[in-house]
Amino acid sequence: MTSATSATTAGPISTVVNDAPTDLDLEPETPLVTVLRNDLGLRGVRQGCAIGECGACVVLVDGRAERSCQLPLSAVAGRRVTTPEGLGTPDRPHPIQQAFLDRQAAQCGYCLNGIIMSTAALLDGVTPGDAASEGPGGSPHLSEEEIQAALAEHLCRCGTHHRILRTIRELAGREQPSPLPPIRMGGEPNAVDGREAQDTQGAPEVAADIRADQAEEVPADEAEEIPGDARKEHPAEQDRPAAPLPGGLATAPNVEDWLRPLPDGRIEVRSGRVELGQGVRTALAQVVAAELGVPLERLVVRSAATDGTPDEGYTAGSNSLEAGGAALARAAVAYRRLAAQNGDADGGDPPTGPIRPDDVPRWAGGPVGEAAPRSDLPAKLTGAPAYVHDLALPGMLYARALLPPRENAWPAAVDLSVAKDLPGVEAVVHDGRLLLVVASREEVAARAVRRIAGTTRWEAGPPRPGVGPGAGPTAQTNAPVRTPVVEESGVEQALESGRVIRASYAKPYEAHASVAPSSALALVEPDRTTVWTHSQGVYPLRRELAAAFGLAEDALTVRHVDGPGCYGHNGADDAAGFAVAAARAVPGRPVRFQYAVQDEFGWEPYGPPMSADLAASLGADGRVTGWRHRIRTDAHTARPHGTGDRLVVSWLRANAEPRPWSGGGEGGVRSAEPLYELGARDIVGEYAPGPLRTSALRSLGGYFNTFAIESFMDELAEAAGADPVAFRLAHLRDERARAVLEAAAAHAGWRERVGPSGRGQGVAVTRYKSSKAYVAQVAEVDVDGATGSVAVRRVVVACDAGVVVNPDGLRNQLEGGVLQGLSRALYEQVRHDRDGVRSLDWTTYPVLRFADVPALEVVLLDRPGRPPLGAGEASTPTTPAALANAVDDAVGIRVRELPLTPDRLRARLEELTDAELARVRT
Repeated sequence: MTSATSATTAGPISTVVNDAPTDLDLEPETPLVTVLRNDLGLRGVRQGCAIGECGACVVLVDGRAERSCQLPLSAVAGRRVTTPEGLGTPDRPHPIQQAFLDRQAAQCGYCLNGIIMSTAALLDGVTPGDAASEGPGGSPHLSEEEIQAALAEHLCRCGTHHRILRTIRELAGREQPSPLPPIRMGGEPNAVDGREAQDTQGAPEVAADIRADQAEEVPADEAEEIPGDARKEHPAEQDRPAAPLPGGLATAPNVEDWLRPLPDGRIEVRSGRVELGQGVRTALAQVVAAELGVPLERLVVRSAATDGTPDEGYTAGSNSLEAGGAALARAAVAYRRLAAQNGDADGGDPPTGPIRPDDVPRWAGGPVGEAAPRSDLPAKLTGAPAYVHDLALPGMLYARALLPPRENAWPAAVDLSVAKDLPGVEAVVHDGRLLLVVASREEVAARAVRRIAGTTRWEAGPPRPGVGPGAGPTAQTNAPVRTPVVEESGVEQALESGRVIRASYAKPYEAHASVAPSSALALVEPDRTTVWTHSQGVYPLRRELAAAFGLAEDALTVRHVDGPGCYGHNGADDAAGFAVAAARAVPGRPVRFQYAVQDEFGWEPYGPPMSADLAASLGADGRVTGWRHRIRTDAHTARPHGTGDRLVVSWLRANAEPRPWSGGGEGGVRSAEPLYELGARDIVGEYAPGPLRTSALRSLGGYFNTFAIESFMDELAEAAGADPVAFRLAHLRDERARAVLEAAAAHAGWRERVGPSGRGQGVAVTRYKSSKAYVAQVAEVDVDGATGSVAVRRVVVACDAGVVVNPDGLRNQLEGGVLQGLSRALYEQVRHDRDGVRSLDWTTYPVLRFADVPALEVVLLDRPGRPPLGAGEASTPTTPAALANAVDDAVGIRVRELPLTPDRLRARLEELTDAELARVRT
């Protein structure tokens, strides 16, 4: 095989790729990853960080695992290269690939092909059953140290480490404990205004005027979406007037908006939800199949697109099953009703017509409750093109950007000729601070940007208005935006009369830090612009792009294609903006834009820093009689929604307005209202802008607020002379919350205590957003007294998410949420100064590695007949509190600021008061 080149080389380079002799007439220094993907079409070699830190691009070179982004083509001359496609295919997976599929050891899946290749090198061609290389007992010779060494240079950001390790250990012949089957609980709902009676307890009481004022700042999938879930067999429900259709059904009220028969007899499912690594396509298919009474194989779930699926806003806020599934379930009930009316469900006219309020799903039967394998994973784990990064349209060009080193920097001098003179460069865009290169080859675009960067002199522009030099919102002089959650009378009196306990907590900026930089593809034609993106919301992004570029919405099509896990509002929308800007420079040619890893780290929206002061009064009986919670934070929601000023490209162009501040909203006070009965309560959030761009990060303010509340509950328990679990139960009336707490404690073997015991066991419980899944967690840790390092030994999670649609999928999400929560709680913080962000890669932004993964056990409380509750983010918020509580139990040092690094633990030890020192266990 020979591929054309834009430059003269010394001659073809010969190699063997997947057993096929291959001659490549390319520049010897061309990165191997680029050659394999773009010249040989082997897109199963995933394009990751390009700096050798993530491991997504690993291939085998003469049987050894090598990072192809770090190898020039010349390095494989005369050698044998094996890519994921050389192992197996979706139809015939290699046994190693099949093992990962059997165990559903993936979420977004982007990191897995590289990990599978390293596993193949580790096993050295040995799979169970190959007796020639087996050790005693019929298993390969593999130690835990060898497994950890093979994975040392791999990243997983979804938190699938636990399953990956289980899979490799099983391939090595080690028996692993089986997951616990779901525990069946009472399932029949008690209908109250279309919701469950118990679900009304602890509902948010955010003031109505705040909801109205901040409506545009709370995307549909991050606001409360309550599906109508009561079943008509309940007499109380029959007597009530019919409620309006919920969620997306309000704007897409007909069956044909959601479900359509295909000519081959299958049924197309048209959901506005997108696949983010949560297995949502499969879970939604299970819901529809159960209500239609058809096998899963008859369903085809379409990816969200503005030219083919309903507008369901953003896939976020743990609403995919609770709201998106509810809409599809109702549509399926209506589809079956209308098909029956037609007299022939399979051969009559396609069911069309309105979905009625009495089209109420059963939430049981058929594949609901089964561990159905995800339909998207075979392609993703066997080397098939599966992500937006893998798209290859005819005549496609490649774009890269040169971004300012900090938000207020301007190019005082720049020489574009060094890029324009480079063979293969098709266009250079210079519009104010916007600098883009479009080239015929990917490595040429990257090289051109490096050349321009070498000639560019940056100067600092004026600082953002109202932003001081401090690290976060507390440094601001502007009056904060005040957001009350609960303001009850009697708090002052309670805090003056009882025994008052006070504590303050804090967290830093955190990055989404997706395993691969964001990418998008755009095609500008005379009458239409088409964008392929891994955005969480194709319709809101369409509105934003239309406003930003002066396009009519009906002349713009936005289609979702899977991408690496995002965990909130990362750089995916910005990449789409850059792709459109680049494609406008070369009309009629598709252009794929991709961030450099350092650029996305430096320009993405971060999870904001937060701080909180808590005070509570304890009565003589040890119960809390008053509760005050003050939260300070930056904005948590700045997603695109149609104003044209929410994308990086909009702030860089000439005459652009500064980045706006979105302020306020629900995100910062999310989960701030405790589950507990606490007497009089006063809970208020205050928002103010900080120096860095912020937006939604997984679980938003729920992560920090739960950390503060559940850490404080442990402190109160000790002050009251009570065991932490018993103290919580004494203040809990919600039976479902009690059930998950008791289940987690029982399974973990909780041992009662008052104050630090030296055992290193901590607990936390919450209901995410006060309306989603219930989660309780027990963490067990060891703390090195000499270094201050924390090692997490074991985590037990109990969850009630209503009916369990797919137990394996739910368990996978809970596992991932815990491990991502551990990463944030132990390591993650964005470092920055006056010269900009300093955390620009995986070395300067450390995260959880495979060697840090604890034993992880999940207990599911299944409630058939009840609607599903959102669980995608539910296990992350309990993690830092359970961890901090376990650290305190181990050594008697209460750390109230995240992350729990050794430096922070040692610093906390040095500032302890005499009373606090008396608690320390040595």
